[in-house]
Amino acid sequence: MKETIIYDHPLNEVIRVCLRLEQLFQQIDHQLIDMSILGTRTLINLIINLLHILDRPDLKAKLAKELSILLTNVQRYSNIPDINIEKFNHLTQQLDELSRSLIDSSGKIGQRLRDMELLNNLRMHLASPGGGCSFDIPIFHYWLQQPIEERKKTIIHWLNDFNQIRTAVALVLELVRNNAKLEEKTAVHGFHQELLDPQSNLRMIRIYLKQDIHAYPEVSIGRHFFSVRFYSPHIEKRPVQYTGNLLFWVAYCNL
Repeated sequence: MKETIIYDHPLNEVIRVCLRLEQLFQQIDHQLIDMSILGTRTLINLIINLLHILDRPDLKAKLAKELSILLTNVQRYSNIPDINIEKFNHLTQQLDELSRSLIDSSGKIGQRLRDMELLNNLRMHLASPGGGCSFDIPIFHYWLQQPIEERKKTIIHWLNDFNQIRTAVALVLELVRNNAKLEEKTAVHGFHQELLDPQSNLRMIRIYLKQDIHAYPEVSIGRHFFSVRFYSPHIEKRPVQYTGNLLFWVAYCNL
């Protein structure tokens, strides 16, 4: 849908983590263009943020379970006429292999990076405002002065440790987003509420709003209901509820 702003709202913990990881990977891809000293410091911060999210010991098991559920759901489409069997087989194989590899791997994701003395020191010092100065970690200051090619090679080598989780996150979000029912709604005086089927097993709600509408949504959702309240944006003041009637769209993602 063109010229719209999309607001993703996760409905389970796995999807919530996937959205956070997706954003970090997008930031990393963008930041790799800038390998200046300040740009490199930003990249290191992003890598440390990745490690922080991936610290959860149950994450691999939960993500593997989500991949298995998606695999089961995808397999229901095997008898659809004119299905591209080659693409279908590739997708199911990919889901199965990712799920198994997450279960079979030992340690936390990115464990090798956690064992590095430099990154451990940076995780501690960068948690403080303005941390990571030359007097905090002289070896970091030394490394930042090395040639750009050397620093970039090192960082890309570190990022390779996240390839598996990155592929899994991208696949989960692609399947969830692309298999959704889109419905047009109207928020009367900036508010909309509806009942949900508790058996629908929704994974994400996506709100589509035209860019020329000066409002943004705040979503509240439970097992049996879903509501969205739109606010007029005020960057420096407290937002107020949008007073007019507002057309928007909701995508119900429940693959």
